Amino acid sequence: MTLQEFVTTRFGTKLWMSLGRWLPPWAGYRVAHLAVTIVSRRRNSSLYRILYENQAAIHDAQMPAEELHAAVRRVLEHVGRTAYDLMYYLAGGEARLRDAMTFDDQVWANVQRAMATGRGVMICGCHMSNFNLGFLCLSQRAETPQIQVLVPPTMTGGFRIMHELRSSPKFHETPISVASLREAMQRLAGGGMVATGVDWPLAAAADERITFFGRPARLPTGYIRLAINAGAVLLPVAFRWDAGRGYHMLTVPHLELELTGDRTRDIEHNARRVLAVLERWIAERPEQWLMYYRVWPTS
Repeated sequence: MTLQEFVTTRFGTKLWMSLGRWLPPWAGYRVAHLAVTIVSRRRNSSLYRILYENQAAIHDAQMPAEELHAAVRRVLEHVGRTAYDLMYYLAGGEARLRDAMTFDDQVWANVQRAMATGRGVMICGCHMSNFNLGFLCLSQRAETPQIQVLVPPTMTGGFRIMHELRSSPKFHETPISVASLREAMQRLAGGGMVATGVDWPLAAAADERITFFGRPARLPTGYIRLAINAGAVLLPVAFRWDAGRGYHMLTVPHLELELTGDRTRDIEHNARRVLAVLERWIAERPEQWLMYYRVWPTS
């Protein structure tokens, strides 16, 4: 069993939860650093190879191999920080969660303007930094209605535990299914909020390909179909960590759908508009793009 497989088992997840609950940050970060050191030495592991390929795709194609290895190590270092922090803040309950994420005035104004349209808001998330913590903190704000979060349908072992931990009256996490998509459609049509990760290949159909960082990538477009059918607006969102500032939210003014009547073209065009925003954020902090699955098909 690889380290990646271990940490997503029930036992591995509970072990990491215990570290977040009982270790102070200085000790938790040291343990995380030790785990990163072990993983970064195993360059032939499936996790390492996937991170290497994804980083190669978003960096200059001419970047030397050792610089790419250094980029992967920076990703792993950030993985360690976010994994500990997620458990630390979850263990502290609502009181600790209130201090976990900052939302500056301009960012929050973008969210409020999207809600003020009176139409559904399709939140298009990016797996940057502590995205699980970010969505949870966003849902806890008093001004935010309940958010339905669409996640990939397979949730076993540690994923099931994390699903239970994140569940709250305002954070409604639903594995993708016919029933959950119908619920999302109704929620958006009624002016509610639905969120999903749009850079997650597990949610893509087998034959779906869309340009991402200049290359065809296996990414989903179902969120655009939902938005079109419900007449919703699109709100690209990500979360970032900066020294001295901590975790904070990124967004832009909501995007109105641009439609021509050609459904296939409209889906691709609007998905590309969302991905263009995410590409900029990822390029600014490539070490914080925590994508553990192969996004670009390889030979």
